[in-house]
Amino acid sequence: MKRARPQLLTTVDQVLQASRAIQQASVIGVDTEFIRETSFYPRIALIQVATENEVWLFDPTILTKNELEPLLKIFVDSNCLKIFHASQADQECLFWTYGVLASPVLDTSVAAGLCGMGDSIGLQKLLRETLDIHVPKGRARAKWLSRPLSDELLHYAEEDVAHLVRLTKKLKSKLVSLDRWDWALEESRVDAKVFDVSPDDLTQKIAKGAHLEREQPILAELIRWREKRARDANLPRGWIADNEVLISMARVQPKTLDELKTFRGIHAKEIEKSGKVILDAIALGREKSLNWKPEPRLELPRIDSHAVDLIQTYIAFLASELEIMPRYLMNSHQSTQILYYLDKTKEEWVQCGILSPQAAKLIGEDLKALFGGERALRIKNKKLGVIDLSQKA
Repeated sequence: MKRARPQLLTTVDQVLQASRAIQQASVIGVDTEFIRETSFYPRIALIQVATENEVWLFDPTILTKNELEPLLKIFVDSNCLKIFHASQADQECLFWTYGVLASPVLDTSVAAGLCGMGDSIGLQKLLRETLDIHVPKGRARAKWLSRPLSDELLHYAEEDVAHLVRLTKKLKSKLVSLDRWDWALEESRVDAKVFDVSPDDLTQKIAKGAHLEREQPILAELIRWREKRARDANLPRGWIADNEVLISMARVQPKTLDELKTFRGIHAKEIEKSGKVILDAIALGREKSLNWKPEPRLELPRIDSHAVDLIQTYIAFLASELEIMPRYLMNSHQSTQILYYLDKTKEEWVQCGILSPQAAKLIGEDLKALFGGERALRIKNKKLGVIDLSQKA
């Protein structure tokens, strides 16, 4: 039977009434709809909240932060678990719009990964495989800021959050049986630092990819300019100037507006508006580069890529046996780094950040056995397997 048209809550009284009902629940599902293709900050268009049996749709295009305060208090209430699917974008939206991060949180995408159900599994597939519930495909490209919202979009928004509490009950049962419930909660936490990236961190990342050295201070000044400009104008960074043009400017170091106009990747109108500021940034960066010294590089012995491949294959095998996605045991960077620390204990691997405490508990001894020559991989009946060499004479 088709559900009645969901009501879009737009008044303070409706928010208060809904929040009182939501507050009675210890677990709620949360989702947001937003647009950010044309802005630096996401523009929130809808907030969906559900208990196991009821759904509320809040209209943040009408309701102010103060008017939504009763709901926002629930989002940070330590006694209420908030369930999201693929929570990072929703959390970023809440952070920039209202200055809050929902907590505590369970991300059902993370929970599914820790149950071995796939990396970044979509909500539709997860609901189908777990609860045999079929919901419409995503409408991320819909015009969520348009009003009035169609019945179709409102029903989609409702379905996107309506089953999260039931889904969590199912996933929690599996996670508890695997002793991974607390691990899932830990992995679901989001730090605001991942959203509010500093210009210096952006510079390090972009300069490393571009193999810039002495020009790095110039790039840093250009990125500081772009970051301030993008935030002040609330425009995507790429609309101001893309990374490649900043890298090229740092290398060429133009000194006049005419030279600036020869660069592709920055609009002529932006040069008219910001040209002098850009040239001043380049000049300041050039001055700083005179005294700039690169951080000393730690010369490490070359790594055998075949050894890395073997470790990653072994991790994938162990992950399959343990019903968990490989990245929760060891990522590609860690599988390279561990080759420098083969003689360390699993406790020291944890201290070095090569294994999480949970991963060390699950596979620490398996790795030590492989590195100690007590275990080997083999193929039998067209399947990968393990031989325990410690039992052989």
